[in-house]
Amino acid sequence: MAVKWTGGHSSPILCLNASQEGLVASGAEGGDLMAWGEDGTPLGHTRFQGADDVTSVLFSPSCPTKLYASHGETISLLDVRSLKGSMDHFHVNEEEINCLSLNDTENLLASADDSGSIKILDLENKKVSRSLKRHSNICSSVAFRPQRPQSLVSCGLDMQVMLWNLQKSRPLWITNLQEDETEEMESPQSPGQLLNPALAHSVSVASCGNIFSCGAEDDPHIGGSTRIQTTRTEPASEFLGKASRGPSPDSTRLLDDENPSDRVSGPPPQ
Repeated sequence: MAVKWTGGHSSPILCLNASQEGLVASGAEGGDLMAWGEDGTPLGHTRFQGADDVTSVLFSPSCPTKLYASHGETISLLDVRSLKGSMDHFHVNEEEINCLSLNDTENLLASADDSGSIKILDLENKKVSRSLKRHSNICSSVAFRPQRPQSLVSCGLDMQVMLWNLQKSRPLWITNLQEDETEEMESPQSPGQLLNPALAHSVSVASCGNIFSCGAEDDPHIGGSTRIQTTRTEPASEFLGKASRGPSPDSTRLLDDENPSDRVSGPPPQ
């Protein structure tokens, strides 16, 4: 049964995250940040100076009271028990941040921004260890792969999904959702039906680290998933299917991201 939580934000909510202890954080327009108990009780509130929208919130898995929040080009580290002051803050992105992701060992924090860049922040040394720039438009989402602290997936409004290994400055694999959409358009379509461009807004990786899904406007890739293998004898990735139209007629395949000497089958990334 759905329950409505009240007594919190007065502006549109942009992001949510839940801790392993059941705490919930929500970010909204105008720099508004709220913390909630698992029963929906408001626990704390703060408004960041500058009133930049809070676009991403992220709890530390190892320390559930530690919360990362992005607002504008800044990342703030807060204690959810006392949101009034930041424990630390980082200004490493050049444009508004859209998404944050921690790796399993919690020594690296990835932040994707409007310039198409992904900054990898070394939390121990408090400096950028890698800057990944391949998206030609806004990078809307990034996610580290569980059990693989040097590997992550990103997507953006350039309609591309990319697989990265931080040992390399170039993506190991790129897929263009617009090309897949073109193939889908060859199939029969309802009269008057229009599909938005496959602008990718979110990416999520399963706990096994081998499957991720991507949400792209009203494109059929929403709910689709990709399996990533890690053996030399099998492709590193293949498209499993699309939620709204069943299995994809073709599989998109990658080679092993653990073996940089391997080449991607098919045309190389542009």
